Amino acid sequence: MKQCDLLVVGGGIVGLTLAREWLLRHPGSTVSVLEKEPNSVSHGTGRNSGVVHSGIYYQEHSLRARLCVAGSQDMLAYVEEKGIWTDRCGKLLIPPTESALPSVDVLLERGAANGVPIELIDGQTAQMLEPRVNTQFDCALYIPVTSVVDNKAVAQAVVDDVRGLGGLIHYNTQVTQMHGTDGRVETPQGIFSAGYIINAAGLFADQVARNAGLEMRYSFQPFKGKYWMHCDPSFRMQRLVYPIPDLNLPFLGVHTAHNAKGQVFFGPSSTPVIGRENYQGLDGIAWSDGMALSANLVWKLMRNTNGLRTLAWREAKLLRRAGVCAEISRLIHGVKATDLQTSLAKVGIRSQIFDPKAQHLVNDFVILRDRRCVHILNAISPAFTASFAFSRHVLDHYLDE
Repeated sequence: MKQCDLLVVGGGIVGLTLAREWLLRHPGSTVSVLEKEPNSVSHGTGRNSGVVHSGIYYQEHSLRARLCVAGSQDMLAYVEEKGIWTDRCGKLLIPPTESALPSVDVLLERGAANGVPIELIDGQTAQMLEPRVNTQFDCALYIPVTSVVDNKAVAQAVVDDVRGLGGLIHYNTQVTQMHGTDGRVETPQGIFSAGYIINAAGLFADQVARNAGLEMRYSFQPFKGKYWMHCDPSFRMQRLVYPIPDLNLPFLGVHTAHNAKGQVFFGPSSTPVIGRENYQGLDGIAWSDGMALSANLVWKLMRNTNGLRTLAWREAKLLRRAGVCAEISRLIHGVKATDLQTSLAKVGIRSQIFDPKAQHLVNDFVILRDRRCVHILNAISPAFTASFAFSRHVLDHYLDE
């Protein structure tokens, strides 16, 4: 049996920053991270857009708002310290339709309440910042602090930190059984025993929690996000461009993204799926789990829970290049359907949970403690942005250090 002070299940960015924060606070202590994949970037950590969000979208005082604002500052300081590529390009929010205009004032209020620099600008100013934008409604919101980083380089830097501080990361190690009462975790590679266990298993966090004996009302509802890449390497964007979102839905809508190579992407779609790792075709669907997810999805579609049926119909159009082009053309000009090619590397699954009591998709982070285990559920966007602040919050409020 392998003994440690802290055992983290899940080696994505949330699990890694938790291990790092613990080791910074408790030098010389023993920490092990268990990750079923051969690396830390196979899923959300390596497949997200790399955008460091500002925190304007989230309700005032929500955990997402507070941790996003603090975490974005932490993330930008970290990449600067480590010399990791970043583009402090800022973000423009463009109303795609007239119906989006009332949300402009809501976002201005949320930005002010959350302490995020945000400006209401006219169309001419927006085009000076990004010449490609459409300004049919002669207004836009500008958030200068939004940035892009190399998400995989960030993850590798935190891996190096954890190891440098004495932590152990066990890749290709899947949890088969967890005993929350005595802090014991079984894997094919051996049994681990820990003073505390943190479940940061992302797409599988709900399964791990139930395996550990946690009773909870939440169910899991994955959504697939797919991006398309502009195939002309000379096509460049100076700013991120997003739509003013429908604040009744948990997604931000089709927007632009770019990376250190200057490649420009458009997306994502947000399609409900029945597999936790269903990135392509029928891959990544565990049939027993898929049957349960299918039944839950059909029930939600029939009831149009959270406008899910409406959303699914809208998102189905984004599976085709013409649909993506139509959506992105509301925001910027000069993009044709023939310019787009699929990007398999930027297909992600959102680890979304559903609250049957409220009959609603949960729009905030959820953290539950049960005996010696802390379970991190619903680590949805902006979990990458918030990760450093998130780790402090968990250790401050959920562990008796």
